[in-house]
Amino acid sequence: MATQEFEGYVLRPVVVEDVNAVTSVINQFSKIFAGLEEEAAEEVLGFWKTPGIDLEQDMRAIISPTGEMVGYAEALAWNEVPVNPYIFQRIVPELVGSPAQAMLLDWAVERCKDALARVPEELRVAIGLHAIAGIEAQHDLLISRGFKVTRHVFEMGIDFESEPNGVTWPEGILLRPFEVERDLAAVYKAHDEAFSDHFGHVDEGFEAGLKRFRHLMVEDGSEFDPSLWFVAMHGDEVAGYLVGRKKPHGAGHLGWISILGVRRPWRKHGLGLALLQHAFGAFYERRWMRAELDVDAGSLTGAVRLYERAGMREVRRHDRYEKELRPGKELMTTDISN
Repeated sequence: MATQEFEGYVLRPVVVEDVNAVTSVINQFSKIFAGLEEEAAEEVLGFWKTPGIDLEQDMRAIISPTGEMVGYAEALAWNEVPVNPYIFQRIVPELVGSPAQAMLLDWAVERCKDALARVPEELRVAIGLHAIAGIEAQHDLLISRGFKVTRHVFEMGIDFESEPNGVTWPEGILLRPFEVERDLAAVYKAHDEAFSDHFGHVDEGFEAGLKRFRHLMVEDGSEFDPSLWFVAMHGDEVAGYLVGRKKPHGAGHLGWISILGVRRPWRKHGLGLALLQHAFGAFYERRWMRAELDVDAGSLTGAVRLYERAGMREVRRHDRYEKELRPGKELMTTDISN
């Protein structure tokens, strides 16, 4: 696509050397609209190295007439059958909803359309995008570009005023220490099975999925700590798992729950709650006095109710927007009632 311009603003590809400027843009936005710094440069750089990402083709920065980076966007379609390409965008607060942000969004939509050529014609293709709720100018821009709010994501949290309650494990469940080379493939297999019941899941080949999972969870600089990977075993099978990590919070840290999954045969027996409470105890031992996570507000597996039973409450909301590029048969998981 040719370079676009609006009143001196220019889009250009992102290069590795932009990592600090990109991180700054992301955090300027998040500090104003979410009250926190969303990313660290090491995490951004690690994410850019994810298998399936082409930095030159999949990312754009928008540069002001004075040469300053003021916005950033990702347009990703890394699944083998990319029926749900995804946009992430951030811009400095004073330009939210402006023609400059529109330039960035329009580029990302056009880039996502490239996925159509890789999807069989009978399948539906729709762009997904999450945005912090309540930013009216951004919402209006998205609606003007044909996006619709289809769902919500909650950020939920809990403060530990005292040591968390002890854990009661379901009968037959034992935790074992996590070892990358021994356990990663088995945990990913359990994760792929458990999350096949989550909204938006799209099946992909095991090896491609495992490679990306290894990078995102272990290799990308995202505070990987094997002592915060809790693997619940029933005999020689992974029944459930929780992946935790450290995340900056104020002058200290909190415990962030990256993933919690329980396979179907072990659901409704208290395993998810036990894993959650065990993680709370581990965070408390490290003097991290808060835990947080993200969850689909309309979780098909009832995850919100689980987190509420554990004492977690909504602290922030994101809207999920969708823009249909082509109607057809839905490939991603939208319902598990059958």
